[in-house]
Amino acid sequence: MDWSEDGAYDVSIEKILTSMREVPNGDHFLTPNELCSYDDMATTIVVDSIMQFQTHKMNQRRRYIKTQERKDTFVIMEDFTKNNDFMATLRKIFSLKSVRQFMAHQTDSKRAGFRDHLLRFLHMFSFKSGFTIEPCDRYSAEHNQGCKLVVTRHWLKGERIDRLCGVISELNETEEEALLRKDQNDFSVMYSTRKQCAQLWLGPGAYINHDCRPSCKFVPNGRTAAIIALKDLRPGDEITCFYGEHFFGDSNERCECSTCERLGRGAFLTLDENTSDTGSGSSVESNIKAGDKGFEQVLTSLLKADDSDTSEEHFM
Repeated sequence: MDWSEDGAYDVSIEKILTSMREVPNGDHFLTPNELCSYDDMATTIVVDSIMQFQTHKMNQRRRYIKTQERKDTFVIMEDFTKNNDFMATLRKIFSLKSVRQFMAHQTDSKRAGFRDHLLRFLHMFSFKSGFTIEPCDRYSAEHNQGCKLVVTRHWLKGERIDRLCGVISELNETEEEALLRKDQNDFSVMYSTRKQCAQLWLGPGAYINHDCRPSCKFVPNGRTAAIIALKDLRPGDEITCFYGEHFFGDSNERCECSTCERLGRGAFLTLDENTSDTGSGSSVESNIKAGDKGFEQVLTSLLKADDSDTSEEHFM
């Protein structure tokens, strides 16, 4: 980028920042490829900087932020958690050399789309959001290093957690083949039986874990999915949704959710049976076939809609 392009970029960014809404609306105009790369860049800057490890990525080989900028992103996010200054934080993010290069040849509307995607993740650390992200060591398929979303204030049954959403983009067969890698980045894909196509499901909602007795459900909101509380929630309660009755094998026999642990079902039933049969005390992880999809992840690998309240038909 030469000096003239650099100046035009700064003008463009100021334009989209001054016109931003703190809470983006329920629509977007990103292609699947754009959503993948925007999501990876946003999670690298916003989420990974706070978690201090790499969370899920659609392109696992690409390095979105230069090594020398990792400290910068940590400082930017640390400051945001203290002051919640959205405008100043976005201005710093768009000034990063890696982001300037990432956005260099994008139109104003695409830069605005990235701005909105950043905002969705920044709300994980907003004083007003009523939820946040925390490390999660429950799931063996994530090598016991994943994330979970928890509420930070009281929510009543039926309330919408209005600063939390999932972001949806439809995939055609060519895009599926180009973007998805089995057991590598298909952690957040569902299948629409109504539209007969696969759909990416990214954004902050992709960090919502499954539970067989969920605390929340997904509901449609344009090209995003909103989250509604299914019961009264207290600070510290995890935001969970139901992925499906056979998502983790037949009758969720390999499910590692907290409900299955509490009731001795799913993977924990397998553990009990193996312990009684062999006396080996083998771990849950040893009873899960290698290559199964991540339990920390949302709506993996072409999930077909069922008749429950969390079926895909409720997204569209």
